[in-house]
Amino acid sequence: MLKNPTFAAVFSTAYLLLFVVLIAVGQAGVGTLLFIFSPLLIIWLVYVVLRYGKASGRTFDEYFYDDVNIRVDKLRE
Repeated sequence: MLKNPTFAAVFSTAYLLLFVVLIAVGQAGVGTLLFIFSPLLIIWLVYVVLRYGKASGRTFDEYFYDDVNIRVDKLRE
C-alpha cells in the first residue's frame, strides 16, 4: 500500500486539504504541526512515484505531450 503511487497521491492530496481546512477554521496549532511534517510527505510522494510508478513508454521525440495524442510529425506539417 505504501508503494502504490495512486495511494501516495490521494493521501498527499487529502493531507493538503486537511491542512487548508484546519488553517481556515483557526486551528493554527494543528496546522503548524501538519506544516512541519509536510516536507517528509512530499519527499515520500516523489520517491514512490519515481521508484514504483510506471512509465508511459512515449518519448518526447514521438509525442509532444504525454497525455494527448499529438504526434510531433503532425506538428511539423
